Amino acid sequence: MPITDQELIDAAIGHGLVSNEQFLNAQKSSRQSRTALLDTIVSSCRIPRRSFYHAVSLQRNIPFVDLARCQIAVDLISSLPDIAYQRGIIPIIDDNGEIILATYGVDDLASISAVQRNLNINANVALADPEAIRDAVGRIQAIRSNGASSGDSVESATTLLDRIINEAYLRRASDIHVEPIDDHLQIRLRVDGMLQVYIRAIPSDLGHALTTRIKVLAELDIAERRAPQDGRILYELENGLDQSMRIAVIPTRYGERVTIRLLSDSDEQLTLTNLGLLDNDLEAFRQAIRRPFGIILLTGPTGSGKSTTLYSALREINDGTRNIMTVEDPVEQLIAGISQVQVGGTDKINFSSALRSLLRHDPDVMMVGEIRDLDTADISLKAALTGHLVFSSLHTNTAIGAVTRLMDFGCEPYLVGATLAGSIAQRLVRRLCAHCREEAVPNEAQQPIMNEYEIDTIYKSTGCPHCIGTGYHGRIGLFECFWTDDTTQQMISSQESEVAIRDYAQANHTSLLADGIKKVALGITSLDEMLRATIGGVN
Repeated sequence: MPITDQELIDAAIGHGLVSNEQFLNAQKSSRQSRTALLDTIVSSCRIPRRSFYHAVSLQRNIPFVDLARCQIAVDLISSLPDIAYQRGIIPIIDDNGEIILATYGVDDLASISAVQRNLNINANVALADPEAIRDAVGRIQAIRSNGASSGDSVESATTLLDRIINEAYLRRASDIHVEPIDDHLQIRLRVDGMLQVYIRAIPSDLGHALTTRIKVLAELDIAERRAPQDGRILYELENGLDQSMRIAVIPTRYGERVTIRLLSDSDEQLTLTNLGLLDNDLEAFRQAIRRPFGIILLTGPTGSGKSTTLYSALREINDGTRNIMTVEDPVEQLIAGISQVQVGGTDKINFSSALRSLLRHDPDVMMVGEIRDLDTADISLKAALTGHLVFSSLHTNTAIGAVTRLMDFGCEPYLVGATLAGSIAQRLVRRLCAHCREEAVPNEAQQPIMNEYEIDTIYKSTGCPHCIGTGYHGRIGLFECFWTDDTTQQMISSQESEVAIRDYAQANHTSLLADGIKKVALGITSLDEMLRATIGGVN
């Protein structure tokens, strides 16, 4: 007997997943749309279903398992009775090597006992969500039939893709990875910068149908399987919203791999206040973005949040009194009142040609998605010199490294010194889940680091329904800010070394590591997570 929708809802309210106000609003919407209340809560509150089952497991004081991360007890598959498939009871191996029976029907004691007798084991029972159980049953049946599967693959692929995209949306994933591995397909979601297995094994014929379905929706050539292809999809979610997605397909040894980027247009825009800049750096950044001219650079590797910070800065100064224009590849977020130009779509427009054209449109503020070469750098610096405020990004590891990078492009030192208002290096770290965060006892590897950096207390999160058991929910930036003054501008113009500039600026300069240490001490992130993003982690 599966757990009822009402028990799932009660557990979610009891553990703070759903507020009373959200429940009442969902109840009203459910009546109006004549949809199931649980479905309405999932869509309107953007909560994955497995979070509800996790809440029930806490309510009943029984373990909860994520089957996508678990190893099936393959040795027991041949002895598994039919009732196990019918009732959704799966033998898995836990981290300690013990056998556990995972099921969504923890009250079906007769079926559980029958499976235990057939397998000749007395295993503990854990709760799993029904979708994960169905995926695991499919894996077991594929193993038993040596990888073969049955059914209408085209129809199944349509349903499967719908489930994957909606789950990615509910988990706030940035990417979906469809990966061919030997004789099956694996689905992983990138959530808060880390990949999570969602479906461990999809049979090859269903996997091929899934890939074909994606290519059809993206208007790609389904007959072409030996060359990379790119496309876009506007997909309607279960809640009626449209999700814009960028599709990339590439052939691999075992078949075509698909990466789907979920693009966020407008619904959850960050502001400068909640990016994670500490008070002094936030105030300095706000002063810099209100300058009448100069160039401000964001630096860091791909995926470090540079574009998000740039968009947040543009929104803050977008008060209707200034003409703001951008050149991007591609345009990732739409901002009302700003003219955004996309380059890279055709051979007729690139960064440098678009920038030259923009200067004839009387801009006050210009944002260049990325400085990639001397031509783009030179135009951006000269625009900053002639009365424009310019924002852009660079790939460097440190804030002061932006100076060296511009010199490497071939920019004139006097031009860099005269125009650079400042630069910010940043990284993203996962936030500890505020609902299950607690003080942690440092281990042998962490204690010396705490002593070295004078950290008194560190925190950890044990995992709960709010974070789907991961211990983390959302991300926050670590920032290293470098703001120029008359002396640093003169040092840049005189081509003094990066080390000399850093030594001079040290009094007003906070490193990424120092910023991370402050956020560890405040309990915003964990020590291991901060070290992973800054110096590579603890050995």
